[in-house]
Amino acid sequence: MLAGLLSLSPHAASQLLGRISRRKRGQDYFPPPAVDPSGKAGEAEALAVYERELRARGWVDFDDLILLPLRLLKADPDLVGHYRARYRWVSVDEYQDIDAAQYELVRLLVPSDGNLCAIGDPDQAIYGFRGADVGYFQRFCEDFPTARTIRLSRNYRSTQTIVDAALQLIAPASLVADRELLAQARGPEQIEIHACATDRAEAELVVQTVERILGGSTFFSLDSDRASGHEGEGEPLSFGDFAVLYRTEAQAEVLAEALARSGMPFQTRSHGPLADQPAVQTLIRAMAEAPAAGAACSVAELLDQAAGKLGERDPHTQASLVAMRSLALRHGSDLAQFLSELALGVDVDLWDPRAQRISLLTLHAAKGLEFPVVFLVGCEDGLLPLHWGSADEQSLAEERRLFFVGMTRAQQRLILTHARKRLWRGSVREQSPSPFLDDIEQRLLAVQQHRALKRPALLERQRTLFDG
Repeated sequence: MLAGLLSLSPHAASQLLGRISRRKRGQDYFPPPAVDPSGKAGEAEALAVYERELRARGWVDFDDLILLPLRLLKADPDLVGHYRARYRWVSVDEYQDIDAAQYELVRLLVPSDGNLCAIGDPDQAIYGFRGADVGYFQRFCEDFPTARTIRLSRNYRSTQTIVDAALQLIAPASLVADRELLAQARGPEQIEIHACATDRAEAELVVQTVERILGGSTFFSLDSDRASGHEGEGEPLSFGDFAVLYRTEAQAEVLAEALARSGMPFQTRSHGPLADQPAVQTLIRAMAEAPAAGAACSVAELLDQAAGKLGERDPHTQASLVAMRSLALRHGSDLAQFLSELALGVDVDLWDPRAQRISLLTLHAAKGLEFPVVFLVGCEDGLLPLHWGSADEQSLAEERRLFFVGMTRAQQRLILTHARKRLWRGSVREQSPSPFLDDIEQRLLAVQQHRALKRPALLERQRTLFDG
């Protein structure tokens, strides 16, 4: 909508909407002026145009779902009393991620001696970039002095080795005093950490390690999704049991290329808006131009026609196509509903937990998920923690919490990798290991160095993958 009203490209409109959202969710937001005082089509004017068009269509956006009730309640004490009496018990999950507007709404709905159950972990507060403030979690007992604190100290996901390493990593920035976690699962006594020559060598290491754990490289000769000669004890693993986590979407490309060459199935997801994904945009445009567009057919049929029209597809488009087909099947012939979900959702909404595919995920998209085997790649200074030049203490603390979240996605095995050289920000750069790694005791790490394969050796290895 905004792209057409202001004659912007979809990418520019998406960036502008992000800034508008952050502005609307600020503590001092008021309806914008009709025009920008500078006379230019700037952010203030864009906000005025956007708000005017929403009201003309009778629409609200996600931010309005918080802001409009907040304005009504602040203006009418009787209305506050009505809703406090109606909703006497309130529960808020992921309380560490609330922002200023959400916090104010909670305080209006629940009196200081009211019934509020807040669940959260301040050491997993990773959304400061979009306005969340972990400080509200930290002051909870001041806001609600009669509240009882219950600590959950048993970990039913990861092994004790993974838990111990994660606690050591988070300790310098932990917001939980005297934190302890007791793992109920057993597994390897060390976490693997691999130093690779380049980002491409890192991607090849991921492929080789998956092959080794599954117990073979000729996957297409297997009768099922599970390999028979897997490494280690316990139940055999499948492709869906592996996740590769990284800090930025840009890291996914070289990983997707390596997995595609190996023939391994994968799905790629991030935490960005679905509508911003180039692969999704390509498929939507192809659907609009498909022969059956406007005809009475199912959304899945229309999507298949669009895919056929595209012909040869890159790995990212192929992965998005698989996920979108699953979504299309849920909407039958209701194309409007299908497009609405794509417009409102985030990319990770298309992640399919039932798919026998390796998951390539940004760290933000991985929050809340768990996998038997997790690769955390790109553990390098400047990338994880992500920073340009010097970084302030607050942003470094959030990056450390993000690393903590990534480590604790692993159930049985955690593999950390970093590269000495990486194509990063437009050029090949020398990289150094993440300083966060220094906080993990050496006894918990199995460190391995890898040299880059020379091209003839690499080609020979690729050839042997397809030998009978």
